[in-house]
This record gives sequence, structure tokens and C-alpha cells, in this order.
Amino acid sequence: MEVLKLSVPLMLSRLGDMTGSLIFFSFIGHYIVDSLSTASFALASTSFLTVVGIGFFSKTLVIVAGATDLNTTSIKSEITTSFNLAIFYGLLIPVTIFLAGKFFLELDTKPSNLEDFKILLTLSISLPAVFLQVTIFNIYNGMRKTQYELTYTWLLNSALALTCVALTNIEPGINLSDFIITYVCLRYVFSCAALVFFRTTMNRHFKNPLPHKISKSDYLKYTINGIPMALCFGSESLLFFLLSLISKQINDISLSAYQASIHAASIIYMISIGIGNAAGIITARHYATKDIQEISETFLLAIGLGLLILTPVLVSFFLFNKNIALIYTSDTATRILIENNIIISIPFLVFEFIFVVTRLTLRSMNDFWIPTIMTILTLNIFGVLSSATLLLLYEHNVHSIFLALVLCSFTLMFLLLWRLRRTLKYASKNLCIEENLCRPKQR
Repeated sequence: MEVLKLSVPLMLSRLGDMTGSLIFFSFIGHYIVDSLSTASFALASTSFLTVVGIGFFSKTLVIVAGATDLNTTSIKSEITTSFNLAIFYGLLIPVTIFLAGKFFLELDTKPSNLEDFKILLTLSISLPAVFLQVTIFNIYNGMRKTQYELTYTWLLNSALALTCVALTNIEPGINLSDFIITYVCLRYVFSCAALVFFRTTMNRHFKNPLPHKISKSDYLKYTINGIPMALCFGSESLLFFLLSLISKQINDISLSAYQASIHAASIIYMISIGIGNAAGIITARHYATKDIQEISETFLLAIGLGLLILTPVLVSFFLFNKNIALIYTSDTATRILIENNIIISIPFLVFEFIFVVTRLTLRSMNDFWIPTIMTILTLNIFGVLSSATLLLLYEHNVHSIFLALVLCSFTLMFLLLWRLRRTLKYASKNLCIEENLCRPKQR
């Protein structure tokens, strides 16, 4: 079963990403406690930019996954363009942060703001390495070599964990700035190693070297094609940030309960994104060969597999919600909110899984803008408005926010399923027309 074969390493890679951020936070939370809020702001900001980058460069994944021959000029140009833009935009972001920070610090010179800016700027310097990593593994995943990203992710986590252990023994009084610099250097070491490995293994797949000169029109075309998925991924990440601001307006307990509940739900999201990417990789090849029936079967298989995996996990969420809440806090009021949030989030997680797989299937059929517009309208606009409405008219606590997530995720799931059905029907109709035109006329 190809979907399962691709899904498992992709899911484990995404869980590895979560583990990396957990190691990062745990070290700061235990050994640099006073700087936890500063580190949280910096990591949240760079994580958002990383998510946008993942969406922007996902076009390469679709192109490579759908290719029947990697040695065509268009494929090679696509790969070279993605590498060059990964470095360019990765460098552009810290430069922009530096200039913007310099401007705002002239207006407000508080020491705390200066420290926040320095940490954010330092951490943002890792983005060229992060975008380069994203590009490399988009290519490998498109070639169905998903084991490479899995190995890379967990080796990086192991190196980070060992670095943290070493720092606690060698330099127990380490400050946040030194730790961030160490972390950034580690990202560059691993990205450079991945690049060397890529150049070595690509000789097996490319008959000739990748082109060095790319036209301005190719860069512009890639950027235009990358914008819709960047907006799509970014808008989804932005929703949870906006909801955290709304939670903070209720009270501090609601914010804590919201963050803990979303973190627990994020574990399930890793399953969704893993299976969705696997379905998208397979769909891209079927779409290139115009095998519409196989696209439908792959989608249904991915949905069935995901629901089979999710069912015991979600049942555990329902039965052990109190135990899960205790992992995050011992405060009674916060724990009770988390327990109820976990129960409410169960249908949200089911709807989210279905719309993620559907959206990534549409992406592999080169349908970018309509799913992006649907995502923005339902999550960012309808989601925020329904949260505010439920807080005013139903219940003024964090439960209303999770009910709003259920409503907006169901709406997005319904719209994307409708879009996929329509797209498949249209593609089948066009294929029938082409077959009739190509069929020799009988005399």
C-alpha cells in the first residue's frame, strides 16, 4: 500500500519537527527561565515564517512528484530556481527584520524590546538554512525518498539534545543569546551536510548538472506560483495566533488552556499532514498521466487510512482527557478548561484531517488559488467572527473558541470536498473529449 508506505516516514518527520521545538523550549524553560517569553516570541515568529516558506516552496514537491523524467530542462530549472530563491528569501527576511527593528527601536528604546529584537534577529539568521532544508526534502519526498527527511530530522533532534546536555555540564550559566547562536550554527551544519548529500545522490538521477543560469522570468513565475500556497499555509497559522490573542482577552487562564489544548491537537495534525502529503505525492504522478480514476481511489484510500489511524487516538483523547490535561498543568481551573477543550476538539480534528488531505490533493492537481481563498474566507474570516459571536452570545470562555474551530473546519471541509468533486468531474470530462478527438474515425 503506497499511501501507507509514504505516510509513515512523513508523519514521523513531522513529529520530529515537534520534538525539536519541544527540546528547544524545554532547555530554555529549565535553564534560562527568565528569557522564556523572549524565546517564545522569537520562535513563534520564525515558526510562522517557516510555515509560509513551506507553503511557498511546496510547488517544487508537486512538480518533482508529477515528473516522469527528472532530466527535462523544465524540471532542472525548477529545482535550481527553488534553491536560489530559498537562499535569497532566507537572507531577505533577517535583513528586513533588522531594518524594521532599527526603525521601531528608535521610537521605543526599552531594554526589553532591544533584547527581544536581538534574539528574533539572531534566530531569523537560521532561515536560509531552514528554507534550504525544506527545498532539499521537497525534492527527495517528490522522488518518494521520504526516509532521507526522517533520518535528517531525528539526527538533528539527537544533535540538539546532546548539545543541550553538553551545555548544562560545560557552561551551566549560559545565556539565551549564546544558546540561540549555538542553535543557529547547528541548523547550518546540518543543512550544509544535507546539501552535500543531495549533490552526491543527485548524480544518480541527473545525467547532466543542474543549470546555473536562470532567467528573471523563471524567478518571477516561481514566485507567483508559490504565493497561493504560502498564503494558504500562512493564513491557517495566522488563525491560531489570532485565536490566542482572543483567548488572552478573556483571561490568562484561558490563554494557557488554549495553548495547551492546541499543542495536544497539533500532534494529531502531524498525522493529517503526513497522510495528506503522501496522497498529494501519489496524486501528482496520476494527474501528470491523466489517470483520474487513480486519483479518486488514492484520495479515498488516504481518507480511510487516516480515519483508521485517528480513531483509536481520538478515542484515547476522549477517555483520557483528564490525564492529558494533567501533563500540561496541575492548576485545577486551567486543567478543567483543557479537559473540555480536548473533548470539543475531537470533531475539529476529524474535519481538519479531511480538509488537509483534500487540499493537498487539489494542490497536486495544480489547483492553488481557489482552495487558498476558501481557506482564508472560512478560517480567518468566518473562524474569527464566529469565535467573537460565540463569546458574546453563548459562553464567555475558551470553549467558545473551540466550538468556532469545529464550525469553520466543517465549513472548509465541505467546500474543499465540493471543489475536489467538481475538479475531478471536469478533468474526467476533458479526458473523455481528448480521447474522442484522438480516436481514429471509423469509415
